[in-house]
Amino acid sequence: MQADREGGWLATFYFLYFCALGAFMPYWGPWLHAQGQDPLAIGILTAAVQFSKVLAPNLWGWLAHFWGSRRIVPWAALIAAAGFLALWLAHGNFLALLLITLTFSFFWAATLPLVDATTMDWAQRRGTAYGRIRLWGSLGFIALSLGMGGLIARWGLTVFLPGIAIFLVGAWWASRYLPYSALPAADTPRPRLSGAFRHVSLWFFLLAGLLEQASHGAYYAFYSIYAEQHGLGSAAVGMLWGFAVLCEVAFFWWGDRFIRRRGVPLVFTGAFILTAMRWGVIAWWPGLIWIILVQTLHAASYGAFHLAAVHWLSERFPGVLRGRGMALYASIVYGLGGGLGALGAGWTWAHWGGRGTFSAAALLALLGAFFLIWALQPAPALEKEAE
Repeated sequence: MQADREGGWLATFYFLYFCALGAFMPYWGPWLHAQGQDPLAIGILTAAVQFSKVLAPNLWGWLAHFWGSRRIVPWAALIAAAGFLALWLAHGNFLALLLITLTFSFFWAATLPLVDATTMDWAQRRGTAYGRIRLWGSLGFIALSLGMGGLIARWGLTVFLPGIAIFLVGAWWASRYLPYSALPAADTPRPRLSGAFRHVSLWFFLLAGLLEQASHGAYYAFYSIYAEQHGLGSAAVGMLWGFAVLCEVAFFWWGDRFIRRRGVPLVFTGAFILTAMRWGVIAWWPGLIWIILVQTLHAASYGAFHLAAVHWLSERFPGVLRGRGMALYASIVYGLGGGLGALGAGWTWAHWGGRGTFSAAALLALLGAFFLIWALQPAPALEKEAE
């Protein structure tokens, strides 16, 4: 009974958190465009959301190592909600938008790595699959990428900011009841994170992941705009985003079992190759049927990539180091990689247009696959080294 209740709160948090993200990702670019921002400014502001994840997760992960996630996650979610509402105060001014974006992103970035670590710990204690809890986040993303598209089609982009804030307030409420792991006793020896830095495979893993996520910069910043240039309306764009994440949900449902049977190396390699294929097809835009079909590859470019990464990290960063390992991953791969990708996408969009931008994204994913070969070399877990 208690396990069901704990799993329910975790699923609720993921659902609400990703409802906010599902409203944000497809329509952040169009909202900024409606505020009078040019392509380079949209790229910079999208990059700011990602670059905030470079410092923030490591700082929050370090603080959680001593304070515990229970003290951090609820406040971070609440402050992020307030930050979205504060965007109203910018009135289209670029510098004000940048400052507010950096502020809300800094707190928003605190929540997911810490909750991911909490969920992985809980799933291992209960003998259940991380992916079957995490898929509720994907369902939330679908609900709002579709729902927000319909709301915007009817009432315009005025619903964008309050919609996100409402769901982040809901995530704050759910975060108060999550099954956070207890802090170890003060006199318990703690393995040092610095031990991980001696392993070259960790750096290749982070570099490969950085390039794979950088390739998503074009998708997150400009896919909605690119689709609209090809004649699709807001509701249709929302359906494309939602369908992609529905395919991600399917992988999260079966993914843990698939990884156990096929192994992390095969899943990782397939994710990188299929990611490059996805961006290549979008670049050439061969027709709506192909665009719909290629959205199924979101199951690889995000779902398989993320689930394989979580399994890889959980083996390398067990126990009390898991939260900091997840934070390191989030900061380098999603923060630095996503930020560089969005910034680069803004430049390439302005100079090369949509086709050139997505072609460059495909090349980035292929380059990441090259470094992945060295990343998948076996290495001991940090706690075993400390014994």
